[in-house]
Amino acid sequence: MKSTTYSIKVLLLLTTVMLAACDVEEFPLMEERAQTGRIVLSVPEIQLYTEGGTRGEGDNVVNGNIGDYTYTLNDEAGNFIQDVTFENGVAIIPAGKYTLTATSITAQDEAPWYQGTSDEFTLTVGGSESVSIDLDKPKNVEIVVTFDDTFTALYTNYSVTIGSKSVYANGNLYAMPDSEGKVSYTIKGTARQGSHVTDIPAEGTPPGTISVVAGTSYSLNITAKAIDDLRIDFGDGPHSGEFDTKEYRPLN
Repeated sequence: MKSTTYSIKVLLLLTTVMLAACDVEEFPLMEERAQTGRIVLSVPEIQLYTEGGTRGEGDNVVNGNIGDYTYTLNDEAGNFIQDVTFENGVAIIPAGKYTLTATSITAQDEAPWYQGTSDEFTLTVGGSESVSIDLDKPKNVEIVVTFDDTFTALYTNYSVTIGSKSVYANGNLYAMPDSEGKVSYTIKGTARQGSHVTDIPAEGTPPGTISVVAGTSYSLNITAKAIDDLRIDFGDGPHSGEFDTKEYRPLN
């Protein structure tokens, strides 16, 4: 009988110790939750691409989609603190003074690419702050490629390449301007039989360049004409910026 009583006491003691341990483990989590507030994100506003360096007016600004971006919390100096996930436009974060950065989830060379940062805001414990991010215009540019009939009459298997992306028919490419505000491209093509021109080298033309402004759409028209002793000139596209003239002569 004494043995049974002793066992019950030990069991009760162990249960008490386990409950106490659970309380110690849970307490910091509860305290941590108590030091947070919530931020409510406004749907980001974005601008569509403008053409030829012109700037769009009010009808060019549309509402974005919160789910199209990733979000990072930054300290007062702009240093990364943590990623932030929004549910129904709301996120719970530690109280403090921050800025919030939104970045397009798409690659810079696949679609219009945006990035923007909110004004600095202060979130108090248990408080709620509305945060808005004006993403403005895209940070990359759109290049609209057109192969003119004068070119396609002379060449087949042609393409234009910008960065790691190529188009093999009329279409769009996206690119980030370099540090000098330029985008480079190369052209490839195989001479059509009987066209009396030579193939464009397998590695493509020496890079042509277009001077660009972020958030702008540019037309790149690829034209060609046979002139003296079968040289081929590329150029005369109706786009802003530079279009280098390339010359190729037959080997014989």
